[in-house]
Amino acid sequence: MQRSSRWGVIALFIALAGLPAMAWADAAKLPAGYRLAQKLVTQDGSVLQVLEDQRISAQMHKDSWGSGLDEDSFDEPGDLVENPLLGAQVRLLSASGDLVAHDDLGYPLAEIKKAPLKGLPDAVYFLIIDQTAPMGSYSGPATQLLLPAKQKLEPMSYKDADGKVKTLTLAQTGKAAWQVASPVKGGADELLQISSFMDGDGEDDFATRYQTYRFVDGQWQVAVRQKAGYWDTESDFPTRTAFP
Repeated sequence: MQRSSRWGVIALFIALAGLPAMAWADAAKLPAGYRLAQKLVTQDGSVLQVLEDQRISAQMHKDSWGSGLDEDSFDEPGDLVENPLLGAQVRLLSASGDLVAHDDLGYPLAEIKKAPLKGLPDAVYFLIIDQTAPMGSYSGPATQLLLPAKQKLEPMSYKDADGKVKTLTLAQTGKAAWQVASPVKGGADELLQISSFMDGDGEDDFATRYQTYRFVDGQWQVAVRQKAGYWDTESDFPTRTAFP
């Protein structure tokens, strides 16, 4: 083999060997105007990413979480008039770097974390979208459950008492909170959600709803109890016996 041919073969080998890295670089390339706010490697080696507007620094994210992001948070708030904040995105990349799925979240701030749920057949991750408004006590971070190994970025759902399937979303607001609970008799962890809301024409007419989400036969199900009365996050979270 001539020397020129030999070097040609070597160059081709090097180029082919570099393709996986190049594919990862292409897949991981961020859309215009975004920064990589968070990256989390899942148990199967795939990668969950949260992208946020590049004008939102990590410190600004931390300072604004749960309190509302407004123009006062920025050095040049006038820029937001012509260029409104981009909504956060969540992306799923395969272990080899291919873009598997992505979703626009509709709000500027979001986070992901491994869900500390015991007794489930697969690893679950919390996707928390900060829906907090600058004023009011009925908005706040909303948490959905992701099962990337099976459902990609499609949020997990639950079946209500009427048999309807709905997206399972947990609210954390001034009048709503939730916790993970382990059943006394064993089994998969449960999700307890409490929420208080106006239920009548009077200013003091409130009702409080207690919901328990249970994972049964491969599907989340909900049990609901409601009674008159007011609750907010300045009160203690109710005892387990308050929930159905």
